[in-house]
Amino acid sequence: MKYPYLRTLPTLKQIGCWLSLVTIVGWNGVSLAQAPVFVPTPPDQGAPTGRRQGGATRGKCLDYQGLTALVPQVEGVVWSQTASTTPRFFFYVPAALNSDIPLEFVIQDRDDTYVFRKGFFVDAAAGILAIPVAPDAELNNAELNLDETYTWTFVIYCDPERPSASVSVTGTVMRVADSVATNPTAELDPAAQLDRVRQYAAAGIWHEAFSGAIALYQTDPNNATYVETLQALMEQSDLADISLPETIFECCETP
Repeated sequence: MKYPYLRTLPTLKQIGCWLSLVTIVGWNGVSLAQAPVFVPTPPDQGAPTGRRQGGATRGKCLDYQGLTALVPQVEGVVWSQTASTTPRFFFYVPAALNSDIPLEFVIQDRDDTYVFRKGFFVDAAAGILAIPVAPDAELNNAELNLDETYTWTFVIYCDPERPSASVSVTGTVMRVADSVATNPTAELDPAAQLDRVRQYAAAGIWHEAFSGAIALYQTDPNNATYVETLQALMEQSDLADISLPETIFECCETP
């Protein structure tokens, strides 16, 4: 036969089977079938671009220029959705924090009215910092309303003598209806929690998906499934260059 090698070529059916196997098992033999798939929703028209990473600076703030908000950047906009009235926000802080470095986190509505505003300190090593939004006795309205968008800003005043030299990140969050959980505060076993993370990710509801993945990871940082779940969400949001610490630090000690 003139072209004997043609006999060794796989059929389309064989190729399809092989690709299906790769999809299920993964190129490295690790199961991908259960990994969460984050499906972002396009940002609200008119939403400001925001800034996900702190950017260039100098002096005392140089160590913090890698400050990164752990939220998606969708179509060039720092944009995320939550189903909670009081979501949690997470930030990667590239250097240690202490009581000499004031921090501030604020959320404002479309009219620039403060919905949440908190200044605080935290003693923490470099890593991930969690900031929960909680009811505020002074503001009386520290909750996000359904179908409304808000601007949030996190600031590290790394040079207290020169506040203008601070490092900050900012973005937009929208509260949407909870299409996943009828009782989001109910206690679940780990398998059910993992499934809920996947459902929130598929619905594009970032804060609950990421918070759930973080919560599982905190219970056992050596659990391969929890690590892969959290890494999958970060990779899909172009945050793969941030390493996972064993400890997630929580705010807040008010100044």
